[in-house]
Amino acid sequence: MKKSDYILIAVTILVFTFVLAPIIIFNDSLYIIKGGSMEPNLYHGDLVIVIDKEPADIQAGYQDGDIVVIKGPEYYTDQGAEPDFCSTPNNTRIIHRVIDKKLINGTWYFLTKGDNNAMIDGSIRTIVKSEDYSIFEYNESNGVYITEDAILGVVISDFKIPFIGYLQEYGLLISIILIISMLIYQLFSKKWQFQLFKSKRGEKKLIKSKSYLILSSICLIILFLQIVLMMNPCFLNMPNNSMNPTLNQNDLTISTTKDPADILIGDIVIIKSPHYFYDRGFPPILWSNFPNSSYIIHRVVDKMNMNGSWHFKTKGDNSGYEFDGMYRTLISSPGYLLFEYNKTNIIYIPEEAILGVVEFKVPFIGFWKDNYLFNLFIIITLQMLIIIFKKTNMKIKLIIRDINK
Repeated sequence: MKKSDYILIAVTILVFTFVLAPIIIFNDSLYIIKGGSMEPNLYHGDLVIVIDKEPADIQAGYQDGDIVVIKGPEYYTDQGAEPDFCSTPNNTRIIHRVIDKKLINGTWYFLTKGDNNAMIDGSIRTIVKSEDYSIFEYNESNGVYITEDAILGVVISDFKIPFIGYLQEYGLLISIILIISMLIYQLFSKKWQFQLFKSKRGEKKLIKSKSYLILSSICLIILFLQIVLMMNPCFLNMPNNSMNPTLNQNDLTISTTKDPADILIGDIVIIKSPHYFYDRGFPPILWSNFPNSSYIIHRVVDKMNMNGSWHFKTKGDNSGYEFDGMYRTLISSPGYLLFEYNKTNIIYIPEEAILGVVEFKVPFIGFWKDNYLFNLFIIITLQMLIIIFKKTNMKIKLIIRDINK
């Protein structure tokens, strides 16, 4: 190896040391956001740092309250909250905002809520419950105040590292891609020795480099794919985990249009909008992350032909035994909702609600469709780093050459 290669390796080690050192030091204080309950302030995959804070110093408020890490949903269900609406298992960390607090007999109690959730944490109670029929009540005054010992820490405000959590979810896939990319790069760099800049009569001149063109072409290909994803409605991002394990959040789904008669039971379909359920009595507050402008990706579990038109019953693979539309609103007023669960409350949506049938998926790539601004920033940054690396590499070679003279 040349001296310049050793210098580049040393620089790389130093950079990784400074990047990894904080992660190692603050490992117990790092948390990755799961789900979209804290959007738009925190997104799925964001990395946050949590610090200790005295319970008395934790701030409360719908807009400016502290965001805290809660040990698990059992602190709500143990005080009467309905477990069916706390879908995370016990000891699963919850990151929500403190909206109210109170001091009782020397102990602080906190009321919490996800910024993107319509309901206050722990505010749903069971009125009647059986296997086939239940009645539930949502009341803002039923929110559960958790004790101070349920709080693991407070998220540092105005600090987050976007998307770093995807390294945890797709670490193996990313590692394989990086290893293959490095091998290809090494192959080309050995085959075609390049110099982006060379000294001639005291001047620096830009010259052609095959490896530079290869790396730049990769960036252009990624940019082209981004444009294709944005403009083609057949490519959609899986927005949640309702279809686990078949489809995971941020998988890219590739769909095709089918004649309604050809859609089979078991097909995964794209439903145009949740209003097909809301308009038939399903409480929108239960799908607070599904506004009418959004779409739903669920599986067809039954179909029927009514008056010459096909209708479909759907369900998320991760929805347990519940089919879409098994809840009905009984009483609704601001801050209060009484609704029922009934196995006979089945909604068949019309054929015009179906946009397409999912044929393929590509893991992780769906992220690129919904985050195009960030992706463009990454592509431009990579292109700049390629130029900087080659320019720096050539400068190191020139410095070493001058030293050896």
